[in-house]
Amino acid sequence: MLRNTFLTRWLAAAILLGALPVTAPTPAHAEAYPDRPVKIVSVTSAGTGIDDYTRLLAKYLHKKAGRSFIVENKPGANTMIAADYVAKSAPDGYTLLFASASTMAANPFLFKSIPYSPRDFVPVARLSTVPVALVVSANSPYRNVADLTAAARARPGALNYGTSSAGYRVMLAAFNDAAGIRTQDVPYKAMANLLPDLLGGTLDFTVLEISAAVPMIESRKMRALAVMSDRRVPAMADVPTMAEAGLPAISVVSWTGLFAPKGTPPEVVDKLQAWTLEFVNSPEAAAHHTQRGTNPYPASGAQLAKAIVEDQANWQRMIKLAGIQPE
Repeated sequence: MLRNTFLTRWLAAAILLGALPVTAPTPAHAEAYPDRPVKIVSVTSAGTGIDDYTRLLAKYLHKKAGRSFIVENKPGANTMIAADYVAKSAPDGYTLLFASASTMAANPFLFKSIPYSPRDFVPVARLSTVPVALVVSANSPYRNVADLTAAARARPGALNYGTSSAGYRVMLAAFNDAAGIRTQDVPYKAMANLLPDLLGGTLDFTVLEISAAVPMIESRKMRALAVMSDRRVPAMADVPTMAEAGLPAISVVSWTGLFAPKGTPPEVVDKLQAWTLEFVNSPEAAAHHTQRGTNPYPASGAQLAKAIVEDQANWQRMIKLAGIQPE
């Protein structure tokens, strides 16, 4: 009797346990994340179009997570200061990097050594493309690309341009090569330092992300001569492409992406990826793209990782064609 009672209870317990669903536990830190403010480190200076977009993303993530996402600008050294800082940060999801194609695709081929590696990061998501334009001061005597190239050919080496990142340096070297001109590069730590010299006439020209150029064009401080893309940009529809301006086509696509230090828990990365891609498709992001001339370019972290490998090959080719030797 005792044996039968024990067996009955054992069978009942087994049936009850078997009826319970078996699910993989969610790590506690993923459920709680974020439980304190998160820092997004930007490679650009405050006030740029990319900075505005980063802050819009931070505001959206704050709304989704219920915790502050704080943007910290660390421009300089061709975006390497910010990248190095985040690469050496704790891989816990509380320090993120908002970077560009220059950071992940161009820098490894522009410098003999860099203080970080693209492999030091986990791609979270890609957000947008950032078209660029060849620009001059509104007071410049150059009204179009033909004016600028004619002046450069008349005085080889006399005209100059400013660059604030590795990517811009490659773009302008490609422009010089396509136009068959020789002008001087003047490097700057950040675009915020470069722009006063351009507007004041110390610099002859530069390339600038359209999102940053549009407000200054509208305020009549700057003039765009051409866009470096394969088609015109709606935000400045009257500005020709390089091909339309009479030069070989120069199409350079720069993108923005969110990254975390290598070793960040996958479940934290997945949560950030989902929120970020929601943001890209949000009305807030759409309004920014329309106003600033950028384009949504969403991709998962895995897709971005694959795109970076392809971009590295493209930038390496452009750098070689431009005749730039690694520094």
